[in-house]
Amino acid sequence: MAVLVAVAGCSSTETQTPSGGQTASSSSGGSSGAKPGPVPTGTPTSDPGPGPAACSGAAGELYALTSKSIALEDVPLCRYKGEVLLIVNGASDCGYTPQYAPLQAMYVKYKAQGFDVLAFPSKSFNQERGTEKEVSEFCTKEYGITFPLFQIGWVVDRPAQGEPIRAEYKWLMAQPGMDSPVAWNFEKFLIGRDGKVAKRFLTAVEPDSKEVTDAIEAELAKPR
Repeated sequence: MAVLVAVAGCSSTETQTPSGGQTASSSSGGSSGAKPGPVPTGTPTSDPGPGPAACSGAAGELYALTSKSIALEDVPLCRYKGEVLLIVNGASDCGYTPQYAPLQAMYVKYKAQGFDVLAFPSKSFNQERGTEKEVSEFCTKEYGITFPLFQIGWVVDRPAQGEPIRAEYKWLMAQPGMDSPVAWNFEKFLIGRDGKVAKRFLTAVEPDSKEVTDAIEAELAKPR
């Protein structure tokens, strides 16, 4: 599997698959899509997500984990069982932050079919704001985000620096074919209805690119 070396504002654009193969990719370092207008104050920043109030996941599954929302409330990931998920490590002060706009558009487009975007703000690359409240307010005001946002954390394991990898990304990195760590903000992991990693898209691959939308639609077409 290829390793992306990235710096702020530029990166390669290879797409990785769980088997270690690569597919064609786009080469733009920028971000597409205009920002939606501001939303009214008090609009929820993130959707609470589908699923019953009480659920469970088997040991070793993503669904066995419980995350903290951007409001620091417990969110059992089993509530997303059977959904197609796009997991992304966000950042508010990155050259790729405008990808929040197409991510929101994709969420709105496919949500009724059983699709969710799960965004995990990360300080691993020193481009995220100080508090969950600041991140929530920024995403709501600038991009009208309504998909689930989670507690700030780290997506690269640096325990010696006091930056232990968050459980969701520890799980992702343990999956077949995931042999390179997250290299930059806004990497995207597509999770199929079966709870397995279907594809990995590196930073500069736009969320609304054909390769991403084709992959999402292929997973949505599969039975629950």
